Amino acid sequence: MTREPIYAALFAFFSGLTAGGTPLFVTATRIPTTWENVAPEDQPALLLMPRTETAKYRKGLPTIWTLSIDLLLYVHTGAQNDPAQVPAALLNTLIDAVEASIAVDDLSNQTCTLGGLVSHCAIQGQIELSLGSLGDEAVAIIPLEILTSP
Repeated sequence: MTREPIYAALFAFFSGLTAGGTPLFVTATRIPTTWENVAPEDQPALLLMPRTETAKYRKGLPTIWTLSIDLLLYVHTGAQNDPAQVPAALLNTLIDAVEASIAVDDLSNQTCTLGGLVSHCAIQGQIELSLGSLGDEAVAIIPLEILTSP
C-alpha cells in the first residue's frame, strides 16, 4: 500500500464537492484544527483526519490494510443571533452531500473504489453530531473506512 496517493485522492474527492456548481466548503484541509480555529467566514469547513490503520496479515498474500478516517464538518450557524436558525438543517445538507458523493464506481462489486485506487470507501459507523452545544457552531464527525486493494 502506498498511503499518500490514497489520502490525497480522498481529500480531493471530498474537498471538491459542489452543489449547483458552487463549492460546498469554503475551507478544506488535512491539517488538524478545532472548530474554534476556523473563522465563521471560512465555514463550512471540511477536515480530513486519519484515525487508525489496521493491517490484516495473510500468509503468502499481500497484507490488506483498513484505514479509518474521520471527516469533520464545521458550520457556523448564527443561531445565537437568529433563534429561528436550525443548526441541524445546515449540517444535514452537508452530511447528505458527503453520503451521496460516495457513489458506486465498481459495478461488479457494488462499491466506491475512488477510481480503482482502493477496494472500497464507505461511511462506516456512527456519525457524531454537535448541534448547538458549541454556541454558533454545528459539528459532524463522519467515520470513513477504506479497504486497500491487495
